[in-house]
Amino acid sequence: MVLEILNRPVSRQFIRFCLVGVETTVLTYLTFLIMNHFLGIGYLLSSATGFVAGVFLGFIFNKEYTFKSSKAPLITFPQYLTVYIISLSFSLISIRLLVESLGFIPIISMILVNPVVLLINFFGIKMAVFKNKNW
Repeated sequence: MVLEILNRPVSRQFIRFCLVGVETTVLTYLTFLIMNHFLGIGYLLSSATGFVAGVFLGFIFNKEYTFKSSKAPLITFPQYLTVYIISLSFSLISIRLLVESLGFIPIISMILVNPVVLLINFFGIKMAVFKNKNW
């Protein structure tokens, strides 16, 4: 049963997407940490900047490795960016709510919000950007 699920194209894509996500998350958190902790820049701007850096790296790897798309970057990147703007908006609103209303520290808030953002991004990119029909 487990092997059957893991052998599905969508499962393999999700695993690849997660591997790419680890790389982009490291870049996102390092950017956030450097800007917020070491440079004293506000947590929302630091978070947004880290997120954007991760988006650019993720686009390259997801297009080539995860979804193996041959579609032109000039067509797919604006769509990819739209999915990420939606998830960035969700992320920033959620982080702000957790920090300012519930008293969480910013880095913990980012860690809590990240799994939901992961799902928004995977399904948004799969269905809206690369229109990948492999399930």
